[in-house]
Formats: sequence, structure tokens, C-alpha cells
Amino acid sequence: MKQVITFHSYKGGTGKTTLAANLAALLAKNGNNVCIVDIDVYAPSLHAYFGDIVQNKIKNTLNDYIVGACGVDDLLVQITPIQQLSEKGSLAGKIMGCFASPKREDILKIEGVKEDKNRMSMLKRFINFREELIEKNDIDYVIMDSSPGIRFWAINALALSDIVFLTLKMGDMDIGGTKMIANEILAQFKEQGNTKYYLLLNRIAGYCIPYLQIEQSHENHSEENYSTLTPVADDFIKKLSSDTGIDVMTSIPCYCDIQFAQKEYLTVLGEPDHPFSQQIDHLKTLIEI
Repeated sequence: MKQVITFHSYKGGTGKTTLAANLAALLAKNGNNVCIVDIDVYAPSLHAYFGDIVQNKIKNTLNDYIVGACGVDDLLVQITPIQQLSEKGSLAGKIMGCFASPKREDILKIEGVKEDKNRMSMLKRFINFREELIEKNDIDYVIMDSSPGIRFWAINALALSDIVFLTLKMGDMDIGGTKMIANEILAQFKEQGNTKYYLLLNRIAGYCIPYLQIEQSHENHSEENYSTLTPVADDFIKKLSSDTGIDVMTSIPCYCDIQFAQKEYLTVLGEPDHPFSQQIDHLKTLIEI
């Protein structure tokens, strides 16, 4: 079944772009054809995960499509093979990308429009984007990385999705904003469609060292433990799920080597045994159920 999966958040810095890029790469590694789409038309960054070669291939952007300057086929950029990870082997599936423009003038083309007629015309093209992308291309999954908050294009991206991951960290602003989105925005969408909504807690505090060694009293060795939650976090998650009416899909710890890396990186391909990669594999398994 073809699925459109969107990573959304109330505020920036929740790691949704990292999650989206790595999930797309893992799905392709397992033989799926994936199109990853940067819907963050205000501060796009998805292109950084795929290197300069891919960035140089971008001729048209989502901004161009929305204003009618190009078609969906003109947007598609072939990402695979991923050059910087070529020594790790080829992927069984393929990844294509649609990217947004970081240029101020391109952002204003779609965000600065005031006339209702023109805005509705752009919205219709945006809504048609999903079907045109899936029907004309052999795509199993569309992974969308949305802009944070409740801006016009971000909210409309949710309406195109089969699954929405509301991504957040355990901070007061994240929690309050996520509750607001769930109770005021998504409550309306739930009545109108079949989209599934989940909370995805990322960078859970307290696990900044990826490999936690636990001494086994009955064995004379240590083994790696990849636990993700503390009892405090467990209680917090139960309350958050109750307050929003949305189930928690999964929780991912904070790994300092990823959080503070100098460059964006596809960990699932470069370090498949890393505990973060195992968490993304778990997420992949959950969406396939």
C-alpha cells in the first residue's frame, strides 16, 4: 500500500528532518522506492543530507511547482546512488527527492500572496501534488518533512498524509505547542479523513551516551543496553497521550554523537549497528504493520 508519511512539529529543533531522511534511506535499503519531499518552504534543509552532488542537480523546486512554473516530473531529483556512502553498497530500492527553495524571493512567491483567488489556485496545485507524484512514478512511500508550527503550507501538508508523526522533545514549549496542534488543528482533520496521527518523542533526555554498559550479576561480562525510557519519561508519555488523545508511536533517546555532529548524516546507512539506526528500524517496522 502506498503511503504518505509526514513529520511535523510545533517548533523547530525536534530532529524531524533527521528522522525523515534516515527513515527514507532505510526504506530504500529494504527495497522500497521512496520520494522524500521538503515541505519546509520557510527554512528548507533536507538537501544537506544527500551531499553536494544532489544539491547541484536541483533545477526546479516545490516553490516553482506551487506557482505553476513546472510540473511534478520537473521537480524530481534522483538521489540514489548516494555518493558519499557508495562504499557501503547500493540500495535495493531508490530514493528520489523534491526540494524547496531557500531563496527569499522564492519563499515570497508563495507566502506573500494575498489575493484569495491566487492562493486557492496554488493550494489546488499543492493538493494535486500527492496524486500526480504517486500515479506517475513507481513510489511506495512519500516521506514529507514539513515546516514547524501552524503556518498555511504546513497545515495543508497534514491533509495530504496517511500518517502524521507529531515530533517533539520533552520541553514545556514543545509539549504545550503539540497539545495545541492536537486539540485545535488535528481535531478538525480527524473528522474529515482517515489520516493516522501519532506522537513521536525524540531526543529523550538522559541518554547522551549511546552505549550504556550494564553489569550482569549472573554472567561475567557486560552487554549493551539500548533502553529508551526512564520511569519519569514513561509517566510523562502516558499523560501526554491522554491529554492529546494521540497514541505514542515510539520514543527515541538523545545520542550526542548525532545531536552535535558537524554534518548531517544518514546514520542508518553509514552505521547500521548504531542504536539510533536500530530505533529507525523499529519505526519502519511499526509503519509497516
